[in-house]
Amino acid sequence: MPIAKKQAAACALLLLTLPACPGEKAVHAQDSAPAAKPDGPKSVKFDPKSLERLGIKVEPCGNNAEALDLEVPGSLEYNLEKYAEVGTLVDGRLTSVTVKPGDVVKKGHVLATLVVPSIANAQAEYLSAEAAAKTAKDNEARERALLEKGLTTAREAEVAKSEATKTTAELQATKARLQALGVGEPTAGTNISGAGKLTLTAPLDGVVVRRDAVLGRFLQAKETAFVIADPTDLRAGLNVYEADLPYFRVGEDADIRIDAMPGKAYKGKIILVEPQIGRQSRSARAYINVPNLDGTLKPGLFVRASIKLHDDIAQGRVLIPAPAVQPIGDDKVVFVEQSPGAFEVRKVKVTRTTTQVAEIGEGITKGEKCVVEGAFVLRGEVTKQ
Repeated sequence: MPIAKKQAAACALLLLTLPACPGEKAVHAQDSAPAAKPDGPKSVKFDPKSLERLGIKVEPCGNNAEALDLEVPGSLEYNLEKYAEVGTLVDGRLTSVTVKPGDVVKKGHVLATLVVPSIANAQAEYLSAEAAAKTAKDNEARERALLEKGLTTAREAEVAKSEATKTTAELQATKARLQALGVGEPTAGTNISGAGKLTLTAPLDGVVVRRDAVLGRFLQAKETAFVIADPTDLRAGLNVYEADLPYFRVGEDADIRIDAMPGKAYKGKIILVEPQIGRQSRSARAYINVPNLDGTLKPGLFVRASIKLHDDIAQGRVLIPAPAVQPIGDDKVVFVEQSPGAFEVRKVKVTRTTTQVAEIGEGITKGEKCVVEGAFVLRGEVTKQ
């Protein structure tokens, strides 16, 4: 190694081993590292007298589940158990219409009459098959009697029996066709009474809520002519998101409020929660029965259905109003009261949340006092700090 390099290395080693001069601080590698950032304020304080003015309300967490409710929007619908769409299985022309929307009908009430050419053909085929079957049956009986007397052959008797069997099967086929068309068997011999006519009747008791049948119109098999329903028995159809499903149980009471009728509330019960969740909507359909004995409510009205989160629904969960949980940075926090006006900023783990309710998995225990209203005010103070 050259002499100059040796001297430089020795000087550097000497400097590292010498103590620092008085009044100077030795420089270490760790002294140059940046200081760790504080986690932020852990508490926030207010004058206790100003809490009410600021809208800050404190309650024990999870101890008053009945004060919480869950609201879900929906619309009124007919009860499908008392609902029917009436149409025809064949094309035909309407020759009479006997009801109008709003009419009360009983099961079997005649709604309309149609002329259907295919029915006349089917009735004629039935009469022809009936005559052929009768003739074949009589011939079979005659051949059997002649065979017993030795006046015919066994082959002739067998042919007569085969023909009787064939015509009987054809008669049954034409009878089934008449049943499929919804008409009875003609009974006037060779004279068809009311040939080609078909009557539409009400399949249940109810009210005619819709009529698409028009006198003289050609009605096709795929069309609905009348809708019969019971307007006194309605349902609220709701789309319940998967996070809300644990709180919706069959048999629970529900309050129904309607935007078009402010100030009025209706009582109902959850009668069905469908077991399947929509892949796109991530929700399941739920239904609440809504009695409508006075006929005030109309299907299609927008409703808001709310259920109370009773303790038996909460089942030990720590439930608090959703606005009590506030975001600070990447964390979700709740403000826990330490003393009047003093609140701890407590990080929590939210396991389930809706627009109204949050379920806390970790961070607070049932009974601790936390801010349930006005938490955003405290959040703003923390942000300032």
